[in-house]
Amino acid sequence: MPAILPFHSLAWNAPAQMLNGSLTYQILRRDSEQTIEAVKAILQKHPWYETRWKLQLEKDFINADEILFMLAPRWADDIRTKDRARHRAPWHYFNDPFKPNGQPQNVKTRPPEAVNLVTALVENERTAKSDNDPERKAIALAWLFHLVGDVHQPMHNVQTFTTAHPNGDRGGNDICLRPKPDRTPLNLHLFWDGVVTSSSNMTRLKYKAMAMRKNPQFSRHELKELTSKSYTAWAKESFNVAAKIAYQNGAFLGTPKGGRPNCNEIDAAVLPAGYAKAAGRIGDRRIVLAGYRLADVLRRVTGG
Repeated sequence: MPAILPFHSLAWNAPAQMLNGSLTYQILRRDSEQTIEAVKAILQKHPWYETRWKLQLEKDFINADEILFMLAPRWADDIRTKDRARHRAPWHYFNDPFKPNGQPQNVKTRPPEAVNLVTALVENERTAKSDNDPERKAIALAWLFHLVGDVHQPMHNVQTFTTAHPNGDRGGNDICLRPKPDRTPLNLHLFWDGVVTSSSNMTRLKYKAMAMRKNPQFSRHELKELTSKSYTAWAKESFNVAAKIAYQNGAFLGTPKGGRPNCNEIDAAVLPAGYAKAAGRIGDRRIVLAGYRLADVLRRVTGG
């Protein structure tokens, strides 16, 4: 029987990806301005630079560099509808299997697919570093912007197997919930996509990035996770957050979607008290970690 390929929502939402780009830009502006210049030179060879990005940059030339860093990470989501030939769905997730305690032996798990988020990070770093074709190099760099964000989104690094989801829950896409009793139901993956921000206003995102960087809890010194350098380790961090926080070690499994197209027609379980607040805190930490780590990856790729 062929494996069932899980299709996920893509990736923190676009505003969170843009926030990550802003964080990365601000970190590099403080620590490594030469990396910003090197990244710009590569991205100017991207197929979207002349046709889509350049016009936006010219409208706000004062902040053009930061805007470019905000456009690049959302490109991998934008191409789902605007350039599907370049879309690579399996690259967005790493489905480390989670089977909560108490599930019967007949519930079997399945390992991640051979092509996944971690292998895509490795492949695109290699291409961005060493490919001789400027366009391929630029496309790979844009993928790195996006995928470093993805690997820090907990629900992109887990798939839960239970009696209700014997083939996996597709990273929470098949689990419905209500944030509050009077709120519209949505799926668990979508809830986590939006815990960091929902604003697409670039000025607001820029100031949010500034506030996050100035938060003493988010200094490099305080972010002990930064000692972990490998993509696999980052995915495992996200998996552990998903198992412990998102699924409450198996105590919160929401309401199964049951094959329905969305959660709107389901009387879904309400999130436990304090869940949303805890998710917001961990989401902020994960996106700041992503900013620091993306800055490090870009330095490594460009030799900055």
